[in-house]
Amino acid sequence: MKEKIRISALLLAVVLGMIACDVKKEPYIEGEDQKKEMLRFDVGDVKGVIDEASKTVTLKFKDSIDFSHLVPTIEVSRYATVEPESGVAQDFTLPVCYTVTAFDGSTAKYMVTATVLDGVDEKKMVSFKTESPQCVGFIHEMTKTVALIVPENTDITHLAPTIEVSEGATVEPASGVAQDFTNPVEYTVTAMNGTTVVYTVTASKPTGKTVLLNDYTGVRCVNCPAASELAHNLLEQYGSRLAVMSIHAGSLAAPPTGSSFPDFRTEEGTEWYGNNASNPLGSVDRVKLLQGYTLQDNSWADAVATAMEETQTVEIVVDNFYDEASRMLTTTIDAQALGSLSGDLAVTVCLMEDNIVGMQVTTSGLQNDYVHRHVFRGTLNGTYGENIQFNGDNQFSKSFYKEIPDNFDASNCYIVAYIYDNSQNMKILQTAVKKMK
Repeated sequence: MKEKIRISALLLAVVLGMIACDVKKEPYIEGEDQKKEMLRFDVGDVKGVIDEASKTVTLKFKDSIDFSHLVPTIEVSRYATVEPESGVAQDFTLPVCYTVTAFDGSTAKYMVTATVLDGVDEKKMVSFKTESPQCVGFIHEMTKTVALIVPENTDITHLAPTIEVSEGATVEPASGVAQDFTNPVEYTVTAMNGTTVVYTVTASKPTGKTVLLNDYTGVRCVNCPAASELAHNLLEQYGSRLAVMSIHAGSLAAPPTGSSFPDFRTEEGTEWYGNNASNPLGSVDRVKLLQGYTLQDNSWADAVATAMEETQTVEIVVDNFYDEASRMLTTTIDAQALGSLSGDLAVTVCLMEDNIVGMQVTTSGLQNDYVHRHVFRGTLNGTYGENIQFNGDNQFSKSFYKEIPDNFDASNCYIVAYIYDNSQNMKILQTAVKKMK
């Protein structure tokens, strides 16, 4: 009897040991709880081409089909989920955003585009460049636009671009024919079957140094409205050469419990604000000062004027594509280095909303219909963005995606993108602002 008990106990220990080993082998125990990759995206026999780096999927069909009702089969990382779900029909007339959610709740967004490879229907602009001066245009396929950045002394009234289009397609005006680019020029690409698509080409010269003023503010800060007015006045003075973001951070940005004050705080804004203890404060191009990055509002005007005098080293072009139905925003950031540009460079893409009506404490008391200007709403690529590298043409281009919350007024939203240098204490080199829609 004792022998049977010992054998049973031994078997139980072995079983428990096997279970323990199995638990240790569970992928989410070993770190796969953070995985959120798109592994497969197929529609019938068509296998999607997944680009993990850009978080895009391309479906290439041989024949023209109805893109409005395609049913994909999707596979994602183990323990992850995807929305919209696999097997659910979607309209792919325009790109569709899929969100993959990991076991730990973190997400990754993939933009899925359906195209036709049938040669008779191909009508893409493949490249757009000029030889004199030597410039390469940024082609934005979603918006069917091309951004051509040329040197400051270029005569844009007589540019003869070299244009490459899909095999068998034609383009009008023709490649090599000089055009006046004082205003945007439309190019029509015609496929072999006669269908057409129009690309709008804009040639622009460097705009000069554009400065970013970050106004650290709060809904309970009695002196902040005056600082906000100062920032707005500077914006009117300098126009497109100044960008302003009002960043709600610090104790005075926190609404009282149970109150109707708006809460504009963000994780990124709180991180940038750091250990500061008062508002209003500001930073200009995130220049590192003896006391840190921030300065009092009475120093903003001089700091902005000084920053304006700096030589522009890079030009930024922002291209936005906003889908009303899904509220998905695709923002493409193009950057052209103006000569040799070195350093540990990074780009941050921000969302800003203007003209939000809500409560604010002022020197006159509580104001219920205060208009909050230039409110920072978060980033599209993290608190400090991501590192970038320029290619052989001294260019950088990448697309970023964000679902715009329902309580944001899309018609009042802007993208504020800036490139900064980590090797210069994260000093901002150039900023660009573009209305979202």
